[in-house]
Amino acid sequence: MSATSLSSNDLGQISARLSKNYEIVYSNHLIAKAAYDFKLENHLEELKKCNLFLGLINPKLVNLSIAVDNIYLEEVKEAMAIGMPYWYSVHRDVTFTRNLLNDVFLNEKNKIQSKNIYFFDVRTLTIYQEILAQKTSELGYHAPNVFFRLDDLINQFDNTIFNQTVIERLKLMVASTVYGFEDQLSKIVNDISSQNFEVLNSFHGSIKVNPQLSNLDNCVQAAKETDWLIGIVRPYYGTGNISGKNITFEEIKTAIGGNKPRWFFIHRDVTFTADILDSIVLNRKGKESKEINELKNNRHIDQKAIDLYNFVIKNHETDLELRNGNWAQEFFKMSEALIYIQSQFLDFDFINNLINPQNDGR
Repeated sequence: MSATSLSSNDLGQISARLSKNYEIVYSNHLIAKAAYDFKLENHLEELKKCNLFLGLINPKLVNLSIAVDNIYLEEVKEAMAIGMPYWYSVHRDVTFTRNLLNDVFLNEKNKIQSKNIYFFDVRTLTIYQEILAQKTSELGYHAPNVFFRLDDLINQFDNTIFNQTVIERLKLMVASTVYGFEDQLSKIVNDISSQNFEVLNSFHGSIKVNPQLSNLDNCVQAAKETDWLIGIVRPYYGTGNISGKNITFEEIKTAIGGNKPRWFFIHRDVTFTADILDSIVLNRKGKESKEINELKNNRHIDQKAIDLYNFVIKNHETDLELRNGNWAQEFFKMSEALIYIQSQFLDFDFINNLINPQNDGR
């Protein structure tokens, strides 16, 4: 098993599921055992004694103090070279950062911009910064929450808005971008409505519309009339932009300025980008630039993890349709990686047929 870094708890969880049927050889333990006597050729000879290869790419590489630039890259190259069956699981921060590096650029005003606003729009960071600028002493303030998946977001409602003492039925506005979020937004609105709130949300159709006002003004008016507000900040900035103003952003600013009781839920991609953006060297000048952005050293993610991921998915092969063996399963929590690991290694007929190929190739 090759892992860029792995906590003892995560290693224990993997071992608990596989050690009954497999002898797990963890490469980092071999390196630590060799200590000052470590030699790459000897290490790769130990790898050849194994039958299967499992790789995990976490954002940070453990400091092994060996004279090899990227030992994990050397390991998978060797596994591929000798035809050893291999599987990879990669942390979301690695896949996301890799795509972010390929996406952002400097526009003609020397401002950072996103090429694919449906993947991530850097303008969402302005909303996040406005939320962070609040003072804890302000009326209606609640600390922002971070979520990644829908179930994570909804579960957080139990400890936030649903944990408040409510004497009467209140108006609660859900401020959020809509595109690509429609089904999830319907689930959110329905869950909140079941708690006896009157939910105000433009997508839900529950905002009063004055035909003499713009869409922006109608939404801002609803933010003024609501009792409470939930703001959901997603990677997508939204199409609701009028005269340079973003509707979701204006709803949020109205709630803050009006001291409304308010709760903000920030998508993990937004908070993570805020953490690493200053570490990106923007070499791409213009949307169609072929220059490559660079990632400086930082405490969140290593470039070598991205290099390893690019190799595993065979990014160096230009014909995507002809790539084989380039599956890397994304995970955010170790529980997600464990599902993938168990699906591969606990089907013993599948594994035996890989080691001793049958006619069906499985």
